[in-house]
Parts: sequence; structure tokens; C-alpha cells
Amino acid sequence: MEARKLNPVFSDLEPESLINHVENLKRVTAVEKEIKKNPFPVEVFPKAVQEIITATNRSLNYPTDFIGASMLYAVSVAVGNTHKIHNGVFEQTAVLYLSIVGRAGTNKSHPLTFALKPIEERDKQRFKGYQELKQEYDLVSSLNKKEREAQGYDEPVQPIWEQHLITDFTPEALTDVHKFNKRGIGVYADELASWFKNFNRYNKGSEEQFWLSVWSGKPLRINRKTSEPIYIPEPFISVAGTIQPGVLNELAKDRTENGFLDRILFVIPDDLKKEYWSENQLDEVIIQNWNAVINNLLDLDLEQDENLNPKPTVLKFTPEAKQLLFEWQKTVTDLSNKADNEALSGIYAKFEQYALRLALNLELLRYACGESNKQAVTVEAVKGALKLVEYFKNSALKVHTILTNTSPVDKLPGDKKNLYNALPEEFTTSEGLELANDFGIAERTYKRLLANRELFNNHKRGEYEKRF
Repeated sequence: MEARKLNPVFSDLEPESLINHVENLKRVTAVEKEIKKNPFPVEVFPKAVQEIITATNRSLNYPTDFIGASMLYAVSVAVGNTHKIHNGVFEQTAVLYLSIVGRAGTNKSHPLTFALKPIEERDKQRFKGYQELKQEYDLVSSLNKKEREAQGYDEPVQPIWEQHLITDFTPEALTDVHKFNKRGIGVYADELASWFKNFNRYNKGSEEQFWLSVWSGKPLRINRKTSEPIYIPEPFISVAGTIQPGVLNELAKDRTENGFLDRILFVIPDDLKKEYWSENQLDEVIIQNWNAVINNLLDLDLEQDENLNPKPTVLKFTPEAKQLLFEWQKTVTDLSNKADNEALSGIYAKFEQYALRLALNLELLRYACGESNKQAVTVEAVKGALKLVEYFKNSALKVHTILTNTSPVDKLPGDKKNLYNALPEEFTTSEGLELANDFGIAERTYKRLLANRELFNNHKRGEYEKRF
């Protein structure tokens, strides 16, 4: 984490205010030290998956955090509504909301693409089958009843495409897909900003409430003026995407009080840098192994009730796993109660539910790798889930620190932020323009940046001083 320059003004401070200011800085520094080293716990995965993470990191430069989290998301989508988990108090699904955070060029999109490739292939195969059925349907539909009877055709039934992944985020579009794929769907956004920026596109606040409900697994009701209403009693929609650090404030705006931000698992590695291209080739066996793991999960049966609604298999914990989980819950409850602000309390509180979800995903991943019979959630899965919770908790604290200590520089788009950081502490208009040209930033854009008094002091014509 980059050190921040402090520009305190003490002339008008009372001694008590000064002491409070120093104590606040100490608390922020303590949090920063606590979360500076936050390695992603690769060891929680089955051996076969650990090998895939290591191989993609070595051959494709995938940051360990990004590929590990992407695999968790792919597992969540593949599991869908086939299974739930029950701790004796409440049930949870495998749904995850995941945000991969990194600057442009830090290889944050490719790991998600790799992890989701087997699911994309399954969608591709199903679409091919759908197209073939649709051609036959169109042919039969073009015949009148007498012609159909003469050629031995029954009344045609319109085919559907049961897709797993979707990139259109309106509730209406999602529920249209979900009503045909009751197993569940995954929303994937290469830029997560396209997800939350559309929340109030049509009805203020209603779409955000939709996503809050989906995360909690509450039944979905979509009422329309021009078509039939839709009711989904067992919704399952997991979400993943990438985001740049400078956009985090937009995501957090007006979303800290309603708990929306607390539902997102942030993946934000320490000291993330753009890497050189790797000359190592990824072994084809690694790709085949990951395909096999995800396909094992996609092949899980989806049980249905008499109304053809999903009836997930409910996994409970072994006695040892349940004891470990309950002891951890007491600890996290104490942390939540002692938190000195609502934001931190919310972070701790939501991880109770995520501990269950992550344990479910890990247990079923172990099953897909031949390490579990999925009769119950084991100690191994719970230990792994708690390590992941610790990682995601520290990431959430890191995001919280970024949001509460944001400078105007952090709000800049990536190219302008890079230019600002490259500028010397003091410079002339022409010196800065040379750098702007190197960064591919137009002169007009550069001069608008110079006019920002939050970023620059302009004591003398043509001469500027950075404020951060």
C-alpha cells in the first residue's frame, strides 16, 4: 500500500483535537499493517486444483488471488441449486458476489475467462442443440395442421436454451433466462461498473433491492405490464466481475448503509504489478483437468418437487465440523459487537453466512476432485472456508481503508492517475505536457486536469505544485 502524504494544519486545533487526530492515524496505521500481508490461501483447495493454480500462475502470470477466486466463482455457478448447506440454524446456497480489483494491465480478466471456459463450452454445446431444435420447430410451425398430420408431426413445442452464464443484467432479462434454467445462472461482467451503474436506470433503487434479495435467496417476483408475471421460488444468481481501484468509490456510493457492499467478496492482492509476458507454455493436461472438475459439478443432478421447482440436496456438518464452525462464530460475533463503526460491524456480520457458502463450495469441489463423498460437510472444508473468510475479511478491510482515506488522486481514471503519479512535485505547463503526450493524453484533457484545484497548487502562471 502506498504511503500517503500528510498535510495537517494544526494552528486552530485544541490539544484534545490534536490527540484525537494522532490516535486516529495510529488506528489507520494499525489496520494497514494488519492487512498488508494477506496471501491467498491456495492450500484450502484439493491438490488437483492447487496444481492448476500453480501452473497458470507460472505459465500465464495469473495472480494467485485472481485465479483462485475465479475458480471459486466457477464452482459456485456449476453447483447452482443442486445443493444447499444447513448449520442447524439456517440454510445457505452456494451463491457468491465476487469483485476482482486491480489496475488496468494487471491480468485480472483472463483468470475469470479461464475458470469459466468449461461452463462457456457447456453453454455453447447447448446452444448448438437449441439451434437444431429451433430449425425443426420453425419447419413444423410453417405447416398447417393437415400437413403436420400427413407428415407425422405432433404439435410443435418451442425449444429453449438453458444457458448458465449471462452478461445482461436487467432483472427482466435475468429472470427470463432463470425461469428456463432453474439450476441457476452466473452473471459475469468484465467491468463490474456496468453492473452497479445500471441499478437506477429505470426505477430508482428497485434494481439494487433485487440484488439484495437475490443474494439472500428470497423468492423473485417480476410483474410486467405487457407479458406474463414470473415467479422464481428458488433463485440462484452468482455474480463476478473486475473493477479498478479508482472506481471503488462509485461502487460504495450510498451502498454502505444497506449492507450491499458487505455482500461482495473483494479480491485485492498486495503489491500487484503488471508482469512481463511469460515464455512458458501451459500444459494441455492442466486445461483438461480443470474441464473435468467443472464438468463433474455441472453433471450433478438437480432434484425437483412436484411443481418442477428445484429441491436442493441439503448437506449438514459432521459433528467435528459443526463444533469448529460454532466456536468460530462466537469469535466473529464478538468482533462484530466490538467494531467501532457500522461498516466494520457489517463486514464481520456477513461473513457468518459466507463461511457456510464457502464451506459448501469447497466440499463440493473436493467431491469433484474425488476427495469427498459429499454426504456431509467435513472439517477440511470448514477449515478451508474459515481461511478464505480471513482472506476476504482482510480484503474488505483494505477496501474500507481505501474508501475512508480516499484522496482526489484515487478518484481519477487509470490513465490520468498514472500521469499524476509520474509528474514531479513541481513542474511547468510545458514539462507536464511532454509527459501527457508520453501517456497518450490529449492536451485539452491535460489542461482540464491542471485546472483541478484539489490536485494542484498554481502559485505562479505556468508553474504547478502537486498537492498529493
